[in-house]
Amino acid sequence: GQDEDYYAEILIGNQIFSILLDTGSSNLWIPNKNCTSASCQNHTRFDSNKSPTFKSEGNQWSILYGTGSASGVTGIDDIKFGKFTANNQTFGLADNESDDFLELPSDGILGMAFDNLNTMDDGAPTLISTLIKQKKIYPLFSFHFQHYYNSDDQGTLTLGGVDESKFVGKITYNPVISEIGFWIIALDAALVNNIPTLSVARPAIIDTGTTLLIIPSEDAAELHKQIPESEFDSQDNLYIIPCDTTAVVSLMFGGVEYKIPSRDLTFAPISDTQCISAIIPGDLLFPIPIWLCGQTFLKNVYSVFHVGNKQVGFAQNK
Repeated sequence: GQDEDYYAEILIGNQIFSILLDTGSSNLWIPNKNCTSASCQNHTRFDSNKSPTFKSEGNQWSILYGTGSASGVTGIDDIKFGKFTANNQTFGLADNESDDFLELPSDGILGMAFDNLNTMDDGAPTLISTLIKQKKIYPLFSFHFQHYYNSDDQGTLTLGGVDESKFVGKITYNPVISEIGFWIIALDAALVNNIPTLSVARPAIIDTGTTLLIIPSEDAAELHKQIPESEFDSQDNLYIIPCDTTAVVSLMFGGVEYKIPSRDLTFAPISDTQCISAIIPGDLLFPIPIWLCGQTFLKNVYSVFHVGNKQVGFAQNK
């Protein structure tokens, strides 16, 4: 496991599901009992007849991710997440799932971005929003993600607060700079071995549901120029870097530099000495060039998503 995604359990009605924690979307869905897609068949499915608190809403929904898609109908039930319960939470029962989710370790996805990104009922409240509105939690949540090579470390999601045992120093907050519903903040700079590689600041989507760092092609080219022996593979649109690279990439948010250690710059080996870079060129369908900051970056910081103040905070991992 190369820290691809991070998961938690929720209780919908009286049924337990594993869900992917995704700050890059806002829909909560799990497979429906009658779903015949292969991706539903090999995961836990929701049986509404077994939940005494379930209410059928029955509105159609669909969602398209960077990888994969799902669609179905809406339902309403009480959902327990950690020790908190959201009453009458709208969620999705997936009747169709693309095969992209066949290998997904979780049954479904929990979107943790803003309500207006939720494609159900034209912006239905997310599970997080409901917990906040029902005064179950303070209006924030925060993450510490563990690395696969440190098995003693336990990843944590803290609902309604921060886990002081997981970071050092202070949390520096950055305002969300767009109302479109993503957690988008300004990336001031990107450096390789302290050499700046960006000519301008870029908007950055902070996305726990993305594994790698997906950045504009022109930025990826400038950045890899500073990583010794890196090569561009134009066929697969990837960069190849030495597996034992000693380059250190830092991202600067709110005037603070956060380092991505060398060992996290490689994603998958293609030979004994060459690895795929975890920084991938990708030009997202946005009007302006934008960075998608996934786990390559996020597992190296403590991250706080403040819904109330519309801010993302980072601190140094302990």
